[in-house]
Amino acid sequence: MQNPRPLTRFLLSLAACQPLVLAAGTTSSGEADALAGPGGFDIVSRINAARVEFMGSFGMEFDNSPAEVDDYAFQVASFLSRPVDLFAGYSLVPMFQYEANFLRPDGVPPGIPLEDEDLHEIELSLFVYKMESGSPWITGAWINPSISTDFQSVSGDDFFLDLAVAGGYRVTDTLILGAGVGALNLTGDTAVYPGIGFFWQPSEDLFLTLFGPNFRAGWDASDRWRLGFEVRPNGGIWNIDTTAGSRNIDFSSFRIGLSSSHRLTENLWLSYGGGMTAGNALNITSTDGSDLFKNTLDDLDEGFYGFISLGLKSW
Repeated sequence: MQNPRPLTRFLLSLAACQPLVLAAGTTSSGEADALAGPGGFDIVSRINAARVEFMGSFGMEFDNSPAEVDDYAFQVASFLSRPVDLFAGYSLVPMFQYEANFLRPDGVPPGIPLEDEDLHEIELSLFVYKMESGSPWITGAWINPSISTDFQSVSGDDFFLDLAVAGGYRVTDTLILGAGVGALNLTGDTAVYPGIGFFWQPSEDLFLTLFGPNFRAGWDASDRWRLGFEVRPNGGIWNIDTTAGSRNIDFSSFRIGLSSSHRLTENLWLSYGGGMTAGNALNITSTDGSDLFKNTLDDLDEGFYGFISLGLKSW
């Protein structure tokens, strides 16, 4: 097995804490009491029950060639139900997500099979968690089957399966710490890595979260306006068909920037923001993870991004 590329490591550490993050955001009223205390957590209002987002990343030039690439992404995600009781205090929450990425390279040297690519990913995530009133512990698992493809043709190489388990502990009335382990691409070039996370609300209007490489800080300027700072991964792995056979496009990036969110109705929020992209890389790999054009593609210079989204806090 080849050494996993940066995106794989980033997504694994992110996946490792997904059960903790989503469990906190999908509680029933009784389970929410388990997270409430003097001063209280306000986790639920920070996570969307449904979201639509458009983002563009621009000005990313390859270090090893005169080529550059822009990326446009459209994403729709939603929980499909409220928590469903399972057994031994565990609950299940399904989530659907669709993302379209439109990679637009320019100046790619001849012989490299990278053109304008319309790439699609469909995920059906299952979150299983346990969080009981009176207990400081949260435990859970994340199962994520997906298809990532250009839809020119679909084969077994287009299907991916990810898995993670995590646990969290409420240290104080305003702090939860968590850790987990996740495995990405169990159907192909599998890699396993740990991740850490926390929720911290030092005051009623300030909130900080970290899960894997995803960090967010928010300040409630009012009950209708929220300012934020984010560091979060972007990109994906998609299978495409080329004249040389089945290949994967592996694109990874970090977005670092500011955001502003505004309450439009009781549960609907409009968010927008932007900043810079860093840690950018794009390559075409074999299905076992081998970099095929590392000397020409691979690392990208910093660029910039902007996004706009609508988030629904509850149905």
